Amino acid sequence: MTLTEWVNRWFPALDLEPSTLDNYRYLLEVFVLPKFGKHTLQSLTNEEISRWEKEMVGAQFSKKTASSARAALSSALADAVPRYIPLNPAAKSKGKGRKGGSRIERVEKASKVWASPLQVLLIAERAAVIAGSDAVFVTDITIAYTGCRWGEALGLPPDLVYGEAIDLHWKLYELNGRFYRGRPKDGSMRTVATPPFLNQMLKAHLSSGVSLRCPCVARPDDTGIPWCTGGDYALLSPEGAHFRRSNFSERLFRPAADGWHPECSPRRTRRPVLVDHQHPWPGKPIPAWPAAEPGQPYVPPQGRGRPRVTDDSRLACWLPVCPGLTPHGQRHGYHTWLDEDGIPYVAQSQQMGHDVPGMRGIYNHVTDRMLTEIREALQRRWIESLRARAALSPTSPVPSLNAALKALSGPPRALPLGGFAPILLPNSDI
Repeated sequence: MTLTEWVNRWFPALDLEPSTLDNYRYLLEVFVLPKFGKHTLQSLTNEEISRWEKEMVGAQFSKKTASSARAALSSALADAVPRYIPLNPAAKSKGKGRKGGSRIERVEKASKVWASPLQVLLIAERAAVIAGSDAVFVTDITIAYTGCRWGEALGLPPDLVYGEAIDLHWKLYELNGRFYRGRPKDGSMRTVATPPFLNQMLKAHLSSGVSLRCPCVARPDDTGIPWCTGGDYALLSPEGAHFRRSNFSERLFRPAADGWHPECSPRRTRRPVLVDHQHPWPGKPIPAWPAAEPGQPYVPPQGRGRPRVTDDSRLACWLPVCPGLTPHGQRHGYHTWLDEDGIPYVAQSQQMGHDVPGMRGIYNHVTDRMLTEIREALQRRWIESLRARAALSPTSPVPSLNAALKALSGPPRALPLGGFAPILLPNSDI
């Protein structure tokens, strides 16, 4: 039996999320079958597969792509054992390869970027200013203070938002430009305790008159995938549609966290976020200009669509707040906050949607007192970050944040800002 014949038997029998199946299909059709499709199962060897993976990296594919392709092949061959082959030739042997490889991988995972509450607040404000939408601020703060996954935030219905908690029972998956509704990863449906400020923010958002009905419509389809055909969702984009992960990251989150627009293509190079700081802090973003090169005279770009600014002193660029942070990185930050606040592990796991392994998970239980401690700890972090933000500027162009700043009792108290007190930088120093 050839590998192609086996894959044609194996793949239709898989019972996985459509997005996972689509990823398997891509890896197998683009990388695996063109190389090994005509090989018989018993002719495949570990040495040949390892050499192929190494050659992929040498052909300018990333290590992650090469590793994912091999993992897809390994998954397919694992189900052929022992009926058709005695061992899985694509499985990686433990203890082989460079000794430092696993150590490097562990260090890279441990160094996942996460944000402090003040950094979360500044990034959410910047993203909302770029988008010109309060909904972006509410969405980002909700993700940061609930530890929910990206798709869980997108799939949150308004009727699952309560006074002291939200139910994360659904997730929106994005596949080939469309969305379908499913259960959270690994079936991790849960009720998440939320702090008072977030309860008030979500209540105000839901009653503000923003669109809560997505524009998805039914289409003729024979794939059996439960595509979204329209429904009510608490967190929609400024256009009243579902946020798209790539658009949200590249156009809003990355510029807000890094202070730079990411390089999307050779024609769209990495550029600093340029703002007019005559507008309320943190400034009004304007179309990006290329960064200045040391030793080279700087000439502002000309042409249609470029802002005409006669006074260069009005221009500034944002310094980085938390370079490398991703929306999912805020989930790492949430878990770290709970650790710092001494929240019991069993309560952390329930909030995050993780199973507690072993006997610890059987005999430990989450109590109302633990949930109260979570709410109080998150509320304290919000108030501290809000006071630090008020020390920079007492108002904000973002309505939800501006209302929170006004509601602060007493004069603002300056807090340590982690070494990034100056947020604006003169354009001449770009």
